[in-house]
Amino acid sequence: MSRKPTRRPPRSITINGGIGAPGGPGENQGGTGGFGQGPTVNFYDSNIHQRRAAARSEEQKVLDAIPRADAGYRCVDELKSKFLPGTRQELFAELQQWLDGPGPCSVYFLSGGAGLGKSSIAHQLCTRLENSTDGPRLGASFFFVRGSGDLESAWLFFSSLAHQLALSQPSLRSHIIGAAREYLKGGSRQQMKHTFEGLFRRPFQGTVVTLPRPMILVIDGLDECKDRELIPDLLELLLELPIILPGIRLFLTSRPEPYIQSVLTSASVLPSISHRNLNDTVVEWEGDVRLYLEQTVPRIGLYGDFIRNNPYQLKRLIERAAGVFNFARVAVKFLDTYRDHPDPWEPFKLLLSPGGTGLSALDALYLQILSSAFPPQEWTIPLWAAALRSFLVLIALSRKPLSPDAMALFKLETPITKADIIWMTDRLRSVLLINSEGRIVPLHATFTEFLLDPRRCVHPLYHVDRATGNAALASACMGA
Repeated sequence: MSRKPTRRPPRSITINGGIGAPGGPGENQGGTGGFGQGPTVNFYDSNIHQRRAAARSEEQKVLDAIPRADAGYRCVDELKSKFLPGTRQELFAELQQWLDGPGPCSVYFLSGGAGLGKSSIAHQLCTRLENSTDGPRLGASFFFVRGSGDLESAWLFFSSLAHQLALSQPSLRSHIIGAAREYLKGGSRQQMKHTFEGLFRRPFQGTVVTLPRPMILVIDGLDECKDRELIPDLLELLLELPIILPGIRLFLTSRPEPYIQSVLTSASVLPSISHRNLNDTVVEWEGDVRLYLEQTVPRIGLYGDFIRNNPYQLKRLIERAAGVFNFARVAVKFLDTYRDHPDPWEPFKLLLSPGGTGLSALDALYLQILSSAFPPQEWTIPLWAAALRSFLVLIALSRKPLSPDAMALFKLETPITKADIIWMTDRLRSVLLINSEGRIVPLHATFTEFLLDPRRCVHPLYHVDRATGNAALASACMGA
């Protein structure tokens, strides 16, 4: 017969005062002894546990009060988390070297066009880091998702990272919670720069914090953040983290948008960034034009249902490509440019519209991209037209690719600012990109060939006359 265990009562701990002084002299007996000087304290050790529990509860309340979005890799939609086992082995071998190597690159930037699997790669990396054989190495993750409320906003970005790091990294927890107590006094919806200052820079700058091994922050889909004007500032703050917290490494993914590339390719940060552009390897990965289009177009959010309901439109696009991969790649980038259009049929109609007599499918596509970005009827003001021609001259005739800063130094038909150059590059992101060195380059040499050939580029607003353009460049160089 088993005995029911008895509950041990709390142990009483008594701390007495000091021993009294000897009694004083007296005729018949000694005087009363003096009182002890120390206090007498009697308490139960259960009080210690209660106080510890109360402290943990208070810390949890502070942690719970940190504003955050459910943006970690476990919360992303199924499409972003799909990864085909056995693929991208070369890329993951390269990532493993970056993770374990002693090199100076604390940031790995994975760029590429729509539908090339950047989010799937980021999700798979998170999974591998979380289940690393030498212990979890994922510090935090944030997956931007266009059109998903807090997941497309920048204002919860840094507070979400801080919350995840406090949970995943015991060595950072007390620092973040202590900083959050002060930070939250300023309100829960503070500007991004104040959030970074309060939760990262202030608690960690000048503090030596040892991480057991390099920890990775995975940030996916920077281009899907709706606050485009805030992204350059967000990136500049984010790039401070490996400096403030040595041992932190950043894995970033994005489409190669000019406003993102211009920050990540600036001279001050370029030595610390390893850049891999998936566009450079897409031919090997997809194998042929048909497979590439079949796998990429439906994965651009706007066109998934449209292609399922109208499969013949994708068939027409494949036929139009006629085995020319560059056409397929430019076509995908063109469709991606219109990813926010309310009617998916309109971009397809523009893409498949017949070109001028004698124009190849690729030339017709280039002309359509230019007229969509800069409609002739809206560019009748001479100053605007001159600015566009100056930009296209620099794209088509510069001996070497130039950065936006360098382009702005040329005084051609009319001066153009760095902001104008980035804006025009963004409008032509179907055919232009900012490379890993921060220079604007055509996606393919056929675009500059098109601009310079009057038989192919048949609209005078876009055609670049070689002789006139070279003379203008020479004059600008002599006058610099």
